[in-house]
Amino acid sequence: MKTKIHSSTEIKDLPFPVAFVDKRFEIKQYSDVFHDYFDFKVTDTLPKYLQGLIGELPKSFLALKKRKSSQKIPLSEFISYVSRKGELRWHKLTLYECKSGKGYYLYFEDVTKKKIAFDLSLQAEHTAKIGSWEVDLVNNQIYWSDMTKEIHEVSEDFVPDLEGGINFYKKGEHRDRIVELVSNAIENGVSFDEEFIIVTAKGNEKWVRSICSVEMVNGKATRIFGVFQDIDKAKSESLKYQVLTDRMRVAVQSSNIGIWDYDIVNNVLVWDDNMYELYQVKKENFSGEVEAWESTIHPDDREKSLKAVQEAVEGKKEFNTEFRIKTADGSVRYIHGLGKVFRNQKGEAIRMVGANTDVSRIKKADSRLRQLLNTTEKQNQSLLNFAHIVSHNLRSNSSNLSMLTGMLLENTEPKKQQRFLEMIRLSSERLDETVVQLNEVIKIQTDHNLNYQWVPVKQTLTKVLESINAHIEEIDPKINIQIPDELKVYGVKAYIGSIFLNLLTNSLKYRKQEMKLQIDIESKENEENTVISFKDNGRGIDLKRHGDKLFGMYKTFHGNKDAKGVGLFISKNQMDTMNAEIEVESEVDKGAAFHLYFSNKKKN
Repeated sequence: MKTKIHSSTEIKDLPFPVAFVDKRFEIKQYSDVFHDYFDFKVTDTLPKYLQGLIGELPKSFLALKKRKSSQKIPLSEFISYVSRKGELRWHKLTLYECKSGKGYYLYFEDVTKKKIAFDLSLQAEHTAKIGSWEVDLVNNQIYWSDMTKEIHEVSEDFVPDLEGGINFYKKGEHRDRIVELVSNAIENGVSFDEEFIIVTAKGNEKWVRSICSVEMVNGKATRIFGVFQDIDKAKSESLKYQVLTDRMRVAVQSSNIGIWDYDIVNNVLVWDDNMYELYQVKKENFSGEVEAWESTIHPDDREKSLKAVQEAVEGKKEFNTEFRIKTADGSVRYIHGLGKVFRNQKGEAIRMVGANTDVSRIKKADSRLRQLLNTTEKQNQSLLNFAHIVSHNLRSNSSNLSMLTGMLLENTEPKKQQRFLEMIRLSSERLDETVVQLNEVIKIQTDHNLNYQWVPVKQTLTKVLESINAHIEEIDPKINIQIPDELKVYGVKAYIGSIFLNLLTNSLKYRKQEMKLQIDIESKENEENTVISFKDNGRGIDLKRHGDKLFGMYKTFHGNKDAKGVGLFISKNQMDTMNAEIEVESEVDKGAAFHLYFSNKKKN
């Protein structure tokens, strides 16, 4: 560590936790941030020896007491301990022997977040006492891992539900808080990370930590998930995770921090060995000037980085930024820079000390995660569409057949029976076509490219009407269709049929009982779009009250017992998937008009 530390004053002013200890590991000097780093007040007296601060010393440090020769190579160890706030924290502790041989410089790096991230990949590790959980909001299913069940002291075959899980939280502020956080996560997609008291199935109170993330699809929460940790013991004693510490060593070894010291007055920049390794620059090729650092920065980030330095020197902002560098072999690395400016009595900037960290792996991992999330969102949307077609279309066909069968049995007149038999035949054919379409949709789920084609509008509409002919026979609406026979739109055939079915069944369902239902279906074309409109004289929708949630899942507006609040939600998803748009015009008691906009660009 070559940061030009020559006096206690310089150590005191460093912006990161550094201490100097003698051969007995008695703490002699430390930086100002040391108190805050270890949760001490400025007026508090620190422990005399390092052991009193971090607990048992690493074996490699203890071995130094027996060495007669100097320790030329820095030693790095990962340690865990419970802070004064009762929090379990992890640190990378690096030891450098001073040139005089009278003691050691110790640099502390808090790697708690990296440790937690590593633990999440080992969710079921009993030694970490971390369990996982998931709430599938689409299928209304809840999952608890074995460790989560163990923390709650329930049996392995325990089947959780959302209300029951919440009731484990201690009645009062803890239960009220978890209800508030879960509701906010579902409604607004807000994650949380908080500590609570639960009462287990055996009546034992425990402190736990609950971490929640939210998965959103088209602005709606479809899944909340996270981890559940028993921190009861961590509140009072230090946890010893030697095995996890060894694993963590591998996980964070690449996150070396480079220290730099910039003499602003004389334009002299000093790097430690880690900085040279980080930037892949040889010491003999480094001039020790800011311009030498500037030459390593990626051209696209150079202006931003220099501006960050200038603003820090001028006192406008702290130096805390990210930028890219180009190494000697041409590769690009992402660097996080952090620094503190020191000033003279006149307030003039004279020195800037800081650290650089390579965050390239984190950036790459974040990019991969975003790609995975995008893929998952698309798959979830396709699954929602498929589930709707299965439940809604098949139910509509089967209900239609059931109604026709009842009509056939209730009427003995030969002409009517013949008519109902013909309607049953048509409805059966539509059911068969629906099953064929569902088979096509299943194939679509395995292909990233949806099966787009030119779909004949009037033919598709006719088949949809035939699939619900029993409902039309019963209600006897006046249906006016103004669609050219040759009109086609570009999209997914199964989706378009499903959307037509949703809009028609909605008109039938939300009609006015006191007047004859009229449905007008028409089309318009221009250079950009083909517009298919479904208009009715039904009960209408209060758009001022419900307009912002009209296409929301499980949103209903008329109080019908058979209303599910799914049709318009799925129709909107299906239109979005086809890069098409759906709009609505409506007033209460004056009916509703839905307009479907399909792009004509494929015709060009």
